[in-house]
Amino acid sequence: MDVSERGGIGTLQTGRQDGLHGTGYHFMPMTAMPNEPSPALVAIAGAYPGLSAQQLLAPQPLPLPEQGRWNYHRLIADGLPGGFVAVPGSSLLVSSPNTVAVVCSSESLGIELADGAVYEVLALIDRSDPATTNPSAMSPKHFYAFSDTDEVVHIRWIEALPQGWRVLGKLLYTQIPFVKRPGSGGGFAEMDDDFEF
Repeated sequence: MDVSERGGIGTLQTGRQDGLHGTGYHFMPMTAMPNEPSPALVAIAGAYPGLSAQQLLAPQPLPLPEQGRWNYHRLIADGLPGGFVAVPGSSLLVSSPNTVAVVCSSESLGIELADGAVYEVLALIDRSDPATTNPSAMSPKHFYAFSDTDEVVHIRWIEALPQGWRVLGKLLYTQIPFVKRPGSGGGFAEMDDDFEF
């Protein structure tokens, strides 16, 4: 049935089928992606401590979507042995497409969260950092994933690379969970971290 002349947003095209968006004064709820870095799926390399260099280097990175778009992914067992995790999009991730996530305990990285408990955090490691092929590009001001002589991974900063160690990647950032500070409620709902208007 041609509904192009019935109520709606106008005559965008003739022959529109009844029941489509804009016909019969019916409009679909829609949301548009913002024009900013899109959420990203990042391959998980494994858990730290106890991660090997081979585990950190094994996952194939997933392609990042264009700004304001999304990608579709099909799982391939050998390409993503540890699975993947969704993280907020950022220009840092866009400029570092060979990034993997390492699941760490906050304690293993020396991170203390507001409530004093130990949580899982994600260390995002850029495996294409220049220091991976040129150790002199390593900066003691940054954190890296290193492999020791036994191929065990260490995520830390270090003044100088010990003999037999190699740089596997640079820590872009560590994603921590939302943790409410104990006693942060001041008695007024609008001062509460969870308050919504």
